[in-house]
Amino acid sequence: MKSIPRFGRGNTRTLVTHRDHGLEIVLLEKGALNWHVEGRVERVTAGSVYFSLPWQEHGSVDEFEPGHHWQWVQIGLKGALRRPRKLFGFHPSIGISAKEAKQISTLLTRSGRHCYRATPRMAWLIPVIVDELNHPGKNSAAYCHALVRLAVFELVRCIESREMESSAAASERRVSEFITALRERCDDAWTLEEMAARCGLGRTRFAALCRKLTGDSPLTLVNRLRVDRAKAALKQSARPVTEIALACGFGSSQYFARVFRSFTGMEARAYRRRHVQ
Repeated sequence: MKSIPRFGRGNTRTLVTHRDHGLEIVLLEKGALNWHVEGRVERVTAGSVYFSLPWQEHGSVDEFEPGHHWQWVQIGLKGALRRPRKLFGFHPSIGISAKEAKQISTLLTRSGRHCYRATPRMAWLIPVIVDELNHPGKNSAAYCHALVRLAVFELVRCIESREMESSAAASERRVSEFITALRERCDDAWTLEEMAARCGLGRTRFAALCRKLTGDSPLTLVNRLRVDRAKAALKQSARPVTEIALACGFGSSQYFARVFRSFTGMEARAYRRRHVQ
């Protein structure tokens, strides 16, 4: 079947560096492997999916660890693909349009890695495809083409899911670092827009991550940090309450009194009397 030139399952001690005849998708069901594509080594663990393109040399970098097992399928592409290409199409039988192929090939050729966590659907699809190819049933070719088409789109989801997770983790890290720094600069006249901009995020995304990390909205967090600083000053010094309020970033003593009471349940002077012996 030209649309699916090769497929298989099993294990081996080593896999010599080689090229394939199409887009290869490998599902590692058990074990762990050290695999390279064009010399770049990636650790492939159980539950991962790994892909390579026809012009990419790939294979093992050492003897595989015992106990591993994989299933794989090669998916036919259009034309001669022995040299790197940014765009490519799929065998017509698979049913992927030229527009879809452009989007998919762009993603695969630009991907900085080849190993991704397999989604539950991908973990189901590859074994089913291999089993159907080994034991063809009625309308087997059409059935396999439908499954392979799904596998290509599911590979895209595996990659995009990872990229979204990486982007989300980076955003969360920036917000966390900003919150840490905010403790020392809570007296500045912060606006939501300024805080979001410091993290390179939109207001809505920044506010959602701030609430996730602290339980507070951004402006509530700023007031909480200011009140914490005011509480320390009230306990450690005899400075006037109004002076402390302004030094902590509050615009007026009246606003400070309202915010301080909302966080502590008492007036600032009462707080000082309670905590100063």
